[in-house]
Amino acid sequence: MAAIYSGISLKLKSKTTSWEDKLKLAHFAWVSHQCFLPNKEQVLLDWARQSLVAFYKKKLELTEGVVERLWAYIGDILHSKKLQSLLKNGKTIDLQTSLVKIINERIAEFSLSGSQKNICAVLSCCQAILSIPALAVIYAAKQELLVALLSQLCWSACRQPEGAVAALLLEVTHLALGQYLSIQQQQVNPRRVFGDVTGHLLQPCLVLRHLLSGGTWTQAGQGQVSPVLSREVRSQLEAVLRGGVFRPDILSSYTEELLGQQQRDTKIGTPKSLLTPLDTVVTRLLDAGHCEPHLHATVVANSVAVLYRLFLDSYLKEGNQFLCFQALPRLFGCLRISHLQEEQGKTWATLDWTAELLVVEQLLSSVASSNIYNVAADRIRHGEAQFHFYRNLAELLINHLQAPVPAWFRCLKILISLNHLILEPDLDDLLSSAWIDAEVTEVRTKKAQEVLIHALFQTYAKLRQVPRLFEELLGVICRPAAEALRQPVLASGPSAALRACLLELPPGQILDMWSLVLDKFQSLILPCLKSDVDMALKSLSLSSLLHCIMFNMPSLDSSTPLPVVRRTQCMMERVLGELVKPLLALLLDTPSPESELWLQKVSDAALLLSHTWAQVDAMLCLNCGQYHSVAGTLTGNALELSSFPSLLPGVEPQLWKKVKLTAQSSSLGRYCLEQLHLQRMRRTLMQTSSQAEQVLQTLRRDAAYILGSGRSSLSLRTTASWDGQVGTVSAPTYPVAHWHLLVSNLLILIPYLCLEDIKYLASVLLRTLPTSKAQETSADEEPYVTLQRVSMALLHSPLFPEIQALHSAFLMCVAARCSSILCSGSQSGPGPLRQQVPWLFEKDHTLVAHWESRFAKVGPEGVEPRGETAQNFLSLVKSDFPIQLEDEQLGDLLGLLDVISALRLDSLLPHHHLHYFLLLLTMAVSTQGHSCPPQALQFLTTCYRLLGCLQRGRSARCVFRVMYVSDIFEIVLTSLLRASGGLCVEVDDPSWLEFLQGVGSFLEQLMAMLIQSKLSLVLNFGKITAFLSRCKLHTEAAFSKQLGNQSPLGRQLLLVCLTKLCQVLGPLVKDRRQPQEAPAALPELLQQAMLQMAAGLQLCSAQGTPRHHLPVVLLSPVATLLEVDLSQHPGGVGIAQGTDRAVPSNASLYQGVYSQLLSELPALAGDTRSFQAALRFLALFFSASALHPPEGPVFVSMLQAMRTVLADPDIPALAAQDIEPHLGALLTQMLEAGTMEDFGLVVRSILQGLDVRHVWMADLQAALSAVRLLKLLLSCPLSGEKAGLLWRACPQIISALTLQNREACQERPVVLTVVEPILDVLAALLRQGEEAISNPHHVSLAFSILLTVPLDHLRPPEYGRVFLGLHSVLFSILQCHPKVMLKAIPSFLNSFNRLVFSVMHEGRQKDKGGADGLPVVLECARLVQRMYSHVAARPEDFTTSSPFLVAQYVTEAQKVTLYPAVKDLLQEGIYLILDLCIEPDVQFLRASLQPGARDVFKELYSDYRKYHKAKHEGEKRYAA
Repeated sequence: MAAIYSGISLKLKSKTTSWEDKLKLAHFAWVSHQCFLPNKEQVLLDWARQSLVAFYKKKLELTEGVVERLWAYIGDILHSKKLQSLLKNGKTIDLQTSLVKIINERIAEFSLSGSQKNICAVLSCCQAILSIPALAVIYAAKQELLVALLSQLCWSACRQPEGAVAALLLEVTHLALGQYLSIQQQQVNPRRVFGDVTGHLLQPCLVLRHLLSGGTWTQAGQGQVSPVLSREVRSQLEAVLRGGVFRPDILSSYTEELLGQQQRDTKIGTPKSLLTPLDTVVTRLLDAGHCEPHLHATVVANSVAVLYRLFLDSYLKEGNQFLCFQALPRLFGCLRISHLQEEQGKTWATLDWTAELLVVEQLLSSVASSNIYNVAADRIRHGEAQFHFYRNLAELLINHLQAPVPAWFRCLKILISLNHLILEPDLDDLLSSAWIDAEVTEVRTKKAQEVLIHALFQTYAKLRQVPRLFEELLGVICRPAAEALRQPVLASGPSAALRACLLELPPGQILDMWSLVLDKFQSLILPCLKSDVDMALKSLSLSSLLHCIMFNMPSLDSSTPLPVVRRTQCMMERVLGELVKPLLALLLDTPSPESELWLQKVSDAALLLSHTWAQVDAMLCLNCGQYHSVAGTLTGNALELSSFPSLLPGVEPQLWKKVKLTAQSSSLGRYCLEQLHLQRMRRTLMQTSSQAEQVLQTLRRDAAYILGSGRSSLSLRTTASWDGQVGTVSAPTYPVAHWHLLVSNLLILIPYLCLEDIKYLASVLLRTLPTSKAQETSADEEPYVTLQRVSMALLHSPLFPEIQALHSAFLMCVAARCSSILCSGSQSGPGPLRQQVPWLFEKDHTLVAHWESRFAKVGPEGVEPRGETAQNFLSLVKSDFPIQLEDEQLGDLLGLLDVISALRLDSLLPHHHLHYFLLLLTMAVSTQGHSCPPQALQFLTTCYRLLGCLQRGRSARCVFRVMYVSDIFEIVLTSLLRASGGLCVEVDDPSWLEFLQGVGSFLEQLMAMLIQSKLSLVLNFGKITAFLSRCKLHTEAAFSKQLGNQSPLGRQLLLVCLTKLCQVLGPLVKDRRQPQEAPAALPELLQQAMLQMAAGLQLCSAQGTPRHHLPVVLLSPVATLLEVDLSQHPGGVGIAQGTDRAVPSNASLYQGVYSQLLSELPALAGDTRSFQAALRFLALFFSASALHPPEGPVFVSMLQAMRTVLADPDIPALAAQDIEPHLGALLTQMLEAGTMEDFGLVVRSILQGLDVRHVWMADLQAALSAVRLLKLLLSCPLSGEKAGLLWRACPQIISALTLQNREACQERPVVLTVVEPILDVLAALLRQGEEAISNPHHVSLAFSILLTVPLDHLRPPEYGRVFLGLHSVLFSILQCHPKVMLKAIPSFLNSFNRLVFSVMHEGRQKDKGGADGLPVVLECARLVQRMYSHVAARPEDFTTSSPFLVAQYVTEAQKVTLYPAVKDLLQEGIYLILDLCIEPDVQFLRASLQPGARDVFKELYSDYRKYHKAKHEGEKRYAA
């Protein structure tokens, strides 16, 4: 065979062999083991390489197909595992430079022309070379080839190819960048690296980075490029630029270039060839090169910010701040915005402005965050060079107003934060363009504007120059301008900034601002106000400002200095005399028709100031005894003169008639008038102690005026939102402001409103509530006040039920609305309906009161008035109910039921309780036969849930004055059995099960109230049992004429009713506390119910559809039946003695359910309710020894079933956590009743499951079930012999856990499903075995577990759980086994340091990704800090170890940059360890730590002494 194939080399070189045969032979030679060629790999590669080189040098003619197959052949060889194995074993393959050059040429051709001829195969070859270090060495040997390749790859990527090329191209670029970075870091010639990067790589890298940053490569249609790969390439590009352009070893060149004159002043001459790196970078950046013109400007803008950030990252350190600044103007000069003065005639689009201003913002943010600008140093050392630059930039921004762009506001905000003097010369223009005259509508822009205004106020507040700022603001407002086009001066954002500023100012400055407004009013506004609409608008703006100052200034009190009080009183008198009265006097003149707007604005200003003055005057009178109001007390004459509040002294009463007429057309004026009337009510109530008729009349008139003023506006369904500021009340927001005023002051208004007004308020409240969940959610997201938010707040307020008049009216309003909807579904007209269900037409509870009085006069309970109502109701239910609801009506009623759910139904008065009971019962029975299952079922569920809430209330007994419990029971069940026929839901549907639970709770509540009230127990329970007996479950004929054929849903309903009846009657019969009149009647009734229930269960089991497991509706009844059955046969409970044991009835049923549950228990674990009911049955069955089957011990069978559940991998983790407490309760009961042999069986089962052979056999579930069973066992209360047996087995258990943990941690990935429960169980063992574990070796085994469990490569939730488990074990050792810990302190510290280092690693600031897992890391850091505190609490044990703890901490801390929150928590803990260190320890640390760690320790110890130690020494100074 060797002879046959030895001539392949000659055939490949032969000119007579066809290329088709050559390619086949070459492929065969590579793959075949029978072909023997010396140095075969090199020979074949050289043949393919030489063929391609000859073709591309025009020395050989080949078809395109042959060329493509040659490239593919080289790619197959380079990617083959065979070649990689040979290279790994030390074989050398020489690629030759010629191959690399033609690869570079093909990629260059693609980058220039876009021709994709063979490009995928070429890129694949390049990828293989770069990914194999032994082959990539050719690029390391010839760096210029790698630079050329990288340049062409970047330019190719900038073409944004589509399809498979895109992903492959970016992957190759990623590999090439990695290769170049490794070479770049080893390069010792900085000029060569700088030249390579600026000459060949700068432009393509910046363009590609821009495209990647814009998300271009990850958009649809651009190929499947991973966002992670895109981020990594972007990071590599920045690393190339940083390592090439901003190397540490060319800092001197930058210094010479940027600070050249200063440097040359101290030198005689300059170098001949001076490297000017920044000029070179800027020149290359501005050169368009291969970049398209429309893209070039954007690339330059984005690149400027990146280059400046990289410059700061490389060179910013103490002493280099001015150097770092000097780079800023050079780079800023690259932006088009820097040449605006030269392009004055050019207009830019908003997008262009946004791009440029975003870059300016990034540059300024870098300056601010890096602390480059020091005002004093700049002025003293550098002739204010920085200040002049920022000043020119500020002028540029203010002269080119760009209010629609948020970045424009943010740039100004940063300049303000740098130095307020930068913008102070243009302060008036800034206030005008950024606030007063700015047209800002977009939400993001408004937010940026608010931040700027807030920064302005905060800056001037710190400088104590707010009056200066305010003076400029007033000057801007009072400038001649088109006032009608301006936005409101004090919207929510500026108003909040001014309010926050006022809280920080001294009273003197606030009074100065107050005085400035008054002076402007008097000097500029009032003289020109008459008939001047523009001045009227300015007066309203100044009034809003003055209102904000007066309302939000800190209140005076008894401790306020007297000069401040007197000046405040003087200002109040000036406002009243020099402002309010003149404004009101202007309204007396009869205006011309065209001056309506003027009259409205002057009226608004006058009323706003009047309301402000009245409120502030009252507040000052209450809080400051030294303040004397000019208003005085209200007299009787004053109350008689006018309905307007006499709170403004010296104002003629006749004037207010004119003001009222004017205010009717103004929303703000009406609102202020309402506030004035409300203020008069407050003042009257404070000053008048008597309830004279004259005072009451005045209060009623005021209340009626406030309510009536906005009555027409509340009839409109507005969706407007209001920011809560009086000055922003307008026509759209007035209804919201008016409703907010009413609701906020209900306690004052309600006592003086008539009944009709209160009903009106209730109707508005109901009308303005959200009618759907979607509306409610949107209202919650709205930041301002809306009608819906106000109404919802009132509805949910705990004060609402206390306002009895309004609460009662609202209840009647809701009931009337429900009744109207029910009546609209009437099938017989309103006349018959009024006779059949009269409570739907009740308006004022007269009918309920009539019933109550009628029933109260009846003597014996057997007389029929109650029965008459119930029989009428029942006859309606059995026949066609006169009300049939449609889908739309059901939806409306569901919305009203949500409103009713928010009311406190358990505290209603009797008449309301009875009315709502009848109303809800009518609604519930009106759905029978409805064919809309989801909505109808939801409606029924809500109705019966609310009926249950009602019957848990304090007035529940009033229902029994109208109907017997048995009648209600029959009405409910009859209607539900009829309705169940129309419901198309499955018997195990969650909504149906929820409905059954609600109905059962309601019926149970009814019967419990019957027992509690002792209302004819035998009569009622007898009628209930008789009714249920007519509903035979085993035959459908008995009741089919009345209810129709019973569906599975109907059978389940009857089962639920029987279950609740047995649950109520069982304890009653067992206690033997029933009345003496019929001692045997109730047990007999219970027996009948049990027989019916057993028959029903057997029928459901026999006729039910085949299913995987028993539904909860059968599990709960059978458990109840067994419980009641056992309570009637006490001899059958416990361990049987001999053959004399009482066997409960239905034994075969119980045994069948038991055997079925044992096999189906794992399937029930997903549903907690079903599982809980199943365990309840098993517990009862276990206690009834008479029922135990003879096949085998029940204890063993149930234990096996529990282990099956614990080992089931299909049970979700959350469900497993939910069922553990229920399994623990069952195991506790089994162990209490079981023998020592049974307990030994449990322990043996655990030890067998923990055998390490299960892990070796990949049977993890057996080990997992044993660990979980051990956890359950430890939760059981054990004592005596059982506890002794467990602790004797404890050493073996701990050893087994150690082996299990070791095997689980060796798997990849780590089997956390086993590790987490092992840690929990180990912690519990150590805690509970504090006294029982005697051998310290077994405790020490825990350290091996702690040191084995890995903490890296975990997702945040997993990491948090594992960390908590490790911490619990460590803490258990520290607290419960201190002696063992002392002997193994190195192991303890190693385990603890693993936790500390892990938190540092997870809590570091990462370059990639966000801080999604930060909350978990913070919780772990808190645990570490707590452990530090526990260690510090044992100084005698850890004094010698404390320096080593500190050393370990600082050594690890120097490697990472932590999130501040994580760092603070860890430092709080290490400070406590430093408390244990004495001075020699500190000296030892300073001497022994490595240089980097020493710096970290120096900073740590400085902070410790400055913050922690000083604080605690201060506390000790005052300690006894």
